[in-house]
Amino acid sequence: MYNSRSMIHCGEGASMNFGDLAGNETLKRQLSAAVDNGHFPHALLLEGEEGTGRRTVARLVARAATCRGEGQRPCGRCAACMKSEHPDVTVYDVYGKQKVVDAMRDLRQQAHLLPNEAPHRVFIIENAQLMLPAAQNALLKTLEEPPRHVLFILLCENRTQLLETIRSRCTLLTLQPVTWDEAAPVLQRRLQTVDVEELQRAHSLFGGRIGRVIDGVQEGTFRQVLELTPAMAKALVAVGEMPLMTLTASLEKDKELTAAVLRGLTLVLRDALACRYGATGRLSTAPEEASLLAQKLTGTRLMALMKTVDDLQQDLLHNMNNTLFLTRLSARLRQAAMG
Repeated sequence: MYNSRSMIHCGEGASMNFGDLAGNETLKRQLSAAVDNGHFPHALLLEGEEGTGRRTVARLVARAATCRGEGQRPCGRCAACMKSEHPDVTVYDVYGKQKVVDAMRDLRQQAHLLPNEAPHRVFIIENAQLMLPAAQNALLKTLEEPPRHVLFILLCENRTQLLETIRSRCTLLTLQPVTWDEAAPVLQRRLQTVDVEELQRAHSLFGGRIGRVIDGVQEGTFRQVLELTPAMAKALVAVGEMPLMTLTASLEKDKELTAAVLRGLTLVLRDALACRYGATGRLSTAPEEASLLAQKLTGTRLMALMKTVDDLQQDLLHNMNNTLFLTRLSARLRQAAMG
């Protein structure tokens, strides 16, 4: 898994404490093996969609690398673990930053300074996929000859957005959305006042990404999805294009809300298809709208719509410009519905 030329020693014989990190058993095995062997790679690349736990893992690894306790790492009890902010852990978030190249040059200088307290210094780079090539090349110089006491942790949504020269110098760990069975214990513990059935719906609408489920419920996005999804389903068979265009316009400033509504629409369409062929049971929270679609559209149209929504979800994953995406969304949905 790791290149022995680029390791940092972290204390042999310990085990990794993953806290609330759900699922992702492959990643857990990889990190556990590193801790058990007493060595982390010098550079980790954590890949995964927003809400899958990239930041959670980055902070767990940082705490494990600076932990001074025995047994599980992070132990949660030593002086290093008890710090809310550790002096040897630095976070760079390049989102919206104009001087990213300067930030990476600063990182290079900081990396050559010895740790203040811990055996290692840890540098976490969030949203690494947003770095332009010039900034990535500035970082590359540090990754090529890493100081022995430094651990770099890069976070990105998709590894292909980074230069191959960056990727080749990092150990890749991919985080995946988790199943309901994996997510349920964490969600029920974190959102104790929310009904289990609602949590399960939120889990489906946010694609098994626990971070997005928690944010969606706490910030109200989940309620917006429950309101917008039935309205969009009804607009698919409304007279004229204006109802659907108006609804899609309301999604313009929130890419995550758009993604959740599309997932919700998929569930409504599945219910409509099941209803049309006499099946029982439902996946969505919009039975009336599913019944309306079943009455108005043929099975062929419903399947075409499901395919279109699936394609749109894939397009959204790879399209950073939500406004441009939404200009096409309404027309493609309407075309699939009307034929």
